[in-house]
Amino acid sequence: RELALRAGAEMADRGRVGSLVVGCKSAAQKQWRKDHESHRERLKCVQPSSDMAPPSTMGMNHFRTNLKRERLLEDRYMEIDRENQVLLKKMSEHMKKPNPYIVKDDGKAAPSASLNRQTRKTDLIRITKENQRMLQAIQKTKPVYEAKKWEDNYRKSEVLLKNCCSYPIITRLPRDRSAPSVLMSIEPEADASGTGASGSFAAAEQDDKKFVLKEGMRIGEKYYLLEMATDGRALTISAYDGDTQTSLELVVKEKKHRQLYRELNGDYSLMAARLHVEGDRLMID
Repeated sequence: RELALRAGAEMADRGRVGSLVVGCKSAAQKQWRKDHESHRERLKCVQPSSDMAPPSTMGMNHFRTNLKRERLLEDRYMEIDRENQVLLKKMSEHMKKPNPYIVKDDGKAAPSASLNRQTRKTDLIRITKENQRMLQAIQKTKPVYEAKKWEDNYRKSEVLLKNCCSYPIITRLPRDRSAPSVLMSIEPEADASGTGASGSFAAAEQDDKKFVLKEGMRIGEKYYLLEMATDGRALTISAYDGDTQTSLELVVKEKKHRQLYRELNGDYSLMAARLHVEGDRLMID
């Protein structure tokens, strides 16, 4: 029975290996430091299994001194000295020769070494005079184009364009008014009760219509200036034809407007791509 109890106690302590070596935390830390220092001392005394020392042949003279390299360097230095001597000799010979362009003591100029010196001098004078003549002609010439006249013509054209157009110029509008597509939130549908309906209609009457799209685009074979405006419920589409000076109007009811808004994820430029003209009427798919 005692053996069975002892074996049961040993099996119970198998999961706690090392927990019964010391009695407190400070003793455990002391034992850990002792083991660590012993490990470091053993590492210092470890000897390599392979010989890492340099071979004994590295002490020989032919390894320490490269005679071939020294011989090549000596030959190169000798070649440089020989070239320097040749260059120095040529320079001294040129310095000993008399200068043919220096005037002699008797006042006579030395004979010219060049046979066509006078011809080259004449050509240089002619080229200099021609360059001066061209420079004076360029400085005296008045410009054909004047920036001031360009600005005046641009202002006149802008005034005429504004007078001819019934709609404002789309390209001259600010970015917030001429954006190709504006995501505009639609008010939620009114409840069945009369109170909610009356409140929504009152708010719609008070708020002005907001433009959600202003751009020029081609519908069919003609180019139109397109405008889309909404009060949060119905959508009003206007297309102006500058050639015939006519405009087409289309009012999209609230139900259809909400359906298109959900299908196209609120992108009115995609909604404009669905427009087409049948006769004199503007239609949307």
